Amino acid sequence: MPTSVILKERNPQNADGYENEIDTYRQLRSLQGVHIPRLFGEVAVSYPHTQMRYQISKRPTPAILLENIEGVSLESLPTEELGNPCVLKELQAMYDLLTKEGVVHGDPRLHNFLRVGKRVVAIDFEFSYPLPSDIKNEDGLETLKSEIEKRERQAQGLGLDWPGSGLCFMNGVQVEGLPDFWKREPVSVFPDRSE
Repeated sequence: MPTSVILKERNPQNADGYENEIDTYRQLRSLQGVHIPRLFGEVAVSYPHTQMRYQISKRPTPAILLENIEGVSLESLPTEELGNPCVLKELQAMYDLLTKEGVVHGDPRLHNFLRVGKRVVAIDFEFSYPLPSDIKNEDGLETLKSEIEKRERQAQGLGLDWPGSGLCFMNGVQVEGLPDFWKREPVSVFPDRSE
């Protein structure tokens, strides 16, 4: 078990989102630990002496334990790194994986994707749902690309230097294509909770 985990409590105003998130982590089991955080399990949290954010009674609040991913949200990346073609390729690869597994992320905002080394990790699956067979999983990716383009336009309007070369750089070194990390075998995770 890692030294740092995320305890995500169920929000009573979005109980369906809590169930969506658990169901999505189960469906995306093969991506856990590499492309999305690991789900370690469900717990019941009780704070007998203080009222916590979502605790509306003295009864324990359902929560999930997730791997804490050390990365930077795409929203926090500098504009020149965010618009790097490698980041766009990594986002495309992430969406390709979600599509292959039949999942729509449901909340395609830059803060729900982390840059971890040479890959993008998706987080926060409260609004996710199964990918209907009659649609493609492109809308979310297009929304993210639009956010990135908006940031680029804002940077250009402020006169910031913008690299438009189309070259991929990681930590100051030019690279080609996606890293082999995307081809890594899935890691094992904890078994399903018992009903």
